[in-house]
Amino acid sequence: MSEGNENIRFPSYEPVSMKQGEKEDVYARLVESMEKKGRKKQRLVPTLLTALLAALFILAGGNLLLNTVMTDQTASQEGEIKEVLERIFTGPDDELESLMEQEDRYIEEGNSEEYFDLFLSYYKDLFRPYMSPDTIEQYVNEEKITFPYYAHSSGCKLKAEKIVVKENETVQGSFTFTVKVVYSRDGDERGTVDLSGDITVNDQGLVESIRFRDKGVGELMEKVR
Repeated sequence: MSEGNENIRFPSYEPVSMKQGEKEDVYARLVESMEKKGRKKQRLVPTLLTALLAALFILAGGNLLLNTVMTDQTASQEGEIKEVLERIFTGPDDELESLMEQEDRYIEEGNSEEYFDLFLSYYKDLFRPYMSPDTIEQYVNEEKITFPYYAHSSGCKLKAEKIVVKENETVQGSFTFTVKVVYSRDGDERGTVDLSGDITVNDQGLVESIRFRDKGVGELMEKVR
């Protein structure tokens, strides 16, 4: 090394000379800094745990809320289907009876089409909250929802009782049902008929198909005609 470099010093490697009070102050600050870092770590663990528990709670709450909504929706649809079945197999009411009493007059006057329009309008008003107008007209023509009409022709009244509706767990929007129909004449009960079948609803919750699964419908028509 040259003479010009002999006096070069590297201050970072030179021993630091401190008084006793200064040493104690540095040591105290070092201890305080370490304690603060330790407290931060201690606070971080509960914070992460709290965040995790909150996330789990939100997830569980979301699933619970979703299940509750789906359960409420199913219960609502089952209730609406019960109402449909009750309207199909109960009656005739006063309005339908009054309309039927005018049937012969409309036919004699050559106004059978006008009468059918009134007849169809009655059923559209009766089932409008639960079916589309086209579906109602189709079922009137197929005699799927006009049982009280035929019952009245023979002096009978119908009443739907013990209606049970269950959702089909494998087919979305599909429900099975059973219903006991009581038929009577002049206020005296004459008998009952048990029916069962399937009903499907569309995305808007409107009935789009009704299928009877046994011979109950034929039996009912034989009893009331």
